Amino acid sequence: MFWKSLFATKSLEMLQEEAAGENRLRRILGPIGLTSLGVGAIIGAGIFVMTGRVAAEDSGPGVMLSYAVAGLGCALAAFCYAEFAAMAPVAGSAYTYAFATLGELFAWIIGWDLILEYAMSGATVASGWSEYFNKLTSILFNWQFPDALSNDPFTSMTLGQSPWSINLLAVGILAIVTVILVIGIRESAFSNTLLVLTKLGVVIFIICVGAGYIISSNWTQIPPQERKTPEEWVLSDAIKDYVADTEKMKGDEADKRVKLLTPLTMGVYTERRVETIRKELSADNLLTPDVEKRLTRRVYRAKLELDHKDSDGEEAKKTIERTLAIYSKDLQGTAKELDASLAKLRMQLPAANSADRRCVEGVLADAKELAKKKAVEKWGLIAEVGLNEYLVPLDESTRSNFTPYGLSGIMLGAALVFFAFIGFDSISTHAEEAKRPQRDVPFGIIASLFICTILYMGVSAVITGMQPYPDIDTKAAIAAAFEQRALVEDSGVLKAAAALIAVGGLAGMTSVLLITFLSQARIFLAISRDGLLPQKIFASIHPKFRTPHISTIVTGAITAVVAALTPIQDLEKMVNIGTLFAFIVVCAAVLMLRVKRPDAHRPFRCPIVFILAPLGIFVNLLMALFLPIATWLRLILWLALGLVIYFSFGYGHSILRKKETAT
Repeated sequence: MFWKSLFATKSLEMLQEEAAGENRLRRILGPIGLTSLGVGAIIGAGIFVMTGRVAAEDSGPGVMLSYAVAGLGCALAAFCYAEFAAMAPVAGSAYTYAFATLGELFAWIIGWDLILEYAMSGATVASGWSEYFNKLTSILFNWQFPDALSNDPFTSMTLGQSPWSINLLAVGILAIVTVILVIGIRESAFSNTLLVLTKLGVVIFIICVGAGYIISSNWTQIPPQERKTPEEWVLSDAIKDYVADTEKMKGDEADKRVKLLTPLTMGVYTERRVETIRKELSADNLLTPDVEKRLTRRVYRAKLELDHKDSDGEEAKKTIERTLAIYSKDLQGTAKELDASLAKLRMQLPAANSADRRCVEGVLADAKELAKKKAVEKWGLIAEVGLNEYLVPLDESTRSNFTPYGLSGIMLGAALVFFAFIGFDSISTHAEEAKRPQRDVPFGIIASLFICTILYMGVSAVITGMQPYPDIDTKAAIAAAFEQRALVEDSGVLKAAAALIAVGGLAGMTSVLLITFLSQARIFLAISRDGLLPQKIFASIHPKFRTPHISTIVTGAITAVVAALTPIQDLEKMVNIGTLFAFIVVCAAVLMLRVKRPDAHRPFRCPIVFILAPLGIFVNLLMALFLPIATWLRLILWLALGLVIYFSFGYGHSILRKKETAT
């Protein structure tokens, strides 16, 4: 009896009865409104923040292929979502679908997983929002919010700053969004439509204007040897570990040594790295004059970036920024010219003695050991089971100028840029508010995904075409690319374009926050309706606004705390694994229901479901396997906490179980 009750399912008739109940949400959303919600939820931090970082560090120009793989996984899941949403147009998304096919326990697990997805998504986007806000104020006023008020403590410590910091900008935007959502879905939909139109205009502007500045050689002529190596990823960690292990080196003395070693070690490593690349290219007869210039510039660019990081005074920063921008223009600038520019800025490097220089060799040796582990991490969970050893040859065979990081880079990139597609599934959480859910919900899901995939491919082509991928800004790539081009051209129009892009990024991320919070509250609503969470909190509907106001406020408060204190890189990986897990369950659930209830009325049917659904499971599982083991462990801990809550509260308060007991 106990095990049977754990896997008790809701019938489709029960779901349809809920959709017709008096306590349901207002049906006011049509196909355009639902598509707008989908586009609003999808286009945001992913396209404006992650595209540049993934291109620079994981995929290179092959980020376009990463988007294609991620889009395929989403498209396969989208057809399954559309079939389910048309059959059972109630709030709850994958949670509701799992309840109809896999039973209450699995439904709770998926619901708890969706809570993780939406909460972490909101926190991630809010963190990205603060970065773009600072980029906008930097472009317009040459001023930024203090680091202590725009960074989480972990990021501040990584940058060598005080750990007593908080991302106040993220907290502020989350508070504003929470207030808007408590007012009501109609007002929220209007706000979202306005924001969606703004960011769509900006994205189209990026593609149209950026296309004129594309240098095709950035896609095809940068050799794989120029990609960011594992040693470059871990140098800063190796320096900190060295300082921490050195006896009698504490406090200010340790901080001073870190500042001294960083530029010295980076300079030595960069020069060594370039020399290695020269030898490799010469052996393959690929060392052309243009490549030689690019390699020479790479040494100077790395040193200048360090100068920029450590320099004081606005004039010095402007000089360095302009020099960096010039280096990015069409391979222009001779070694002699670069030497002259660098000499003017050399005084800004910290002084160093022979003892510091002797440390460099030891730090570089430590970096090589750390790099071996970092290279394995790129394979995610696949490396933990040893499969990466068999796939490395395939990785090497797929390495090219267009795909410098090989197969692992494409797949890891797909697992990361997958975040950019999250949002189309939120349409299914609003099925209860659709005027004609059987027609409008499938239309909204598929249309929004199609529109965004085309736009993503265009933007990723522009960003990797405008700049060599090793030089892409990893925080605000698109706005930074236009800003650097403005410095090169000395163009006020391009500077205005950079500001416009930053505004579009803010609009995009704000609309994502609106839809994320809308969806989160409706997941809570669906779970609490079944008695698995306290109904007085999560199923409470405001008598005037007809919105789940209490759960919206709770969601906003918790997400604000997470965004204020957690690094964005960890947040986005948690979002991805939670969503991939949900997509796998939805594909499996649609397949199971086709077998269990072949006679059920399906206003929309997933085509060739016995091929597309298993393929959807495979593609989404494959992307999940490329996520780091630490992300999987966090997911397991989160699900374990969810099981504790279920068996301590949900199991005893389950409405379905009470009905079965009564009969």
